[in-house]
Amino acid sequence: MSDIKVVRHHALPLAKARAMAQEAADALAAEYNLTSEWHGNTLRFHRAGVDGVMHVKATQIQLEVTLGFLLKAFKGKLVEHIERNFDKLMPEREVEAPARKATKTTAKKATRRA
Repeated sequence: MSDIKVVRHHALPLAKARAMAQEAADALAAEYNLTSEWHGNTLRFHRAGVDGVMHVKATQIQLEVTLGFLLKAFKGKLVEHIERNFDKLMPEREVEAPARKATKTTAKKATRRA
């Protein structure tokens, strides 16, 4: 089971999203001495105490990280660092908000306004 899960929705072409994921992996490799390998559109990475995958999909990038016992204490800092890196690599204009599901309440409000 993953200790960290981050999902970012995007409106990028798949090739550009994958290139962005590689850029993130390169930065993490340099900073944390991670090794990584692509399997289709999934990037697997590893180092002592860290195992993870980054799934690059048509509309989202999903990151899952499993931490070793000693690194679990740094989970909060790691999540902040991951979020900051995603923010740098995916400018706001390229991020697509997930579609909201209509609920009975919003459907009733829309009907009343019409």
